[in-house]
Amino acid sequence: MRVRDLGSAFNVNVSRDEVGDFRQSWPCSNLPDKSICFQFSKTGDLIDMWPSNIDGSDVLALSQDAYAYGAKKLKLT
Repeated sequence: MRVRDLGSAFNVNVSRDEVGDFRQSWPCSNLPDKSICFQFSKTGDLIDMWPSNIDGSDVLALSQDAYAYGAKKLKLT
């Protein structure tokens, strides 16, 4: 995962390989076979994600992992 600090927000890019690893650990995952980028406020709110046409409990769990990773890297927690 890569983190980009945007000031009051930050992006976490989950690579295609990392999405693939996550899909293998999540039964019946519908995540795409490509990278996913999440944008969060520094207070923890999900602002946006790319691609934006995916949803479900698997993408929610991945976004929570991405937020935790980004918050740790940026020393928010």
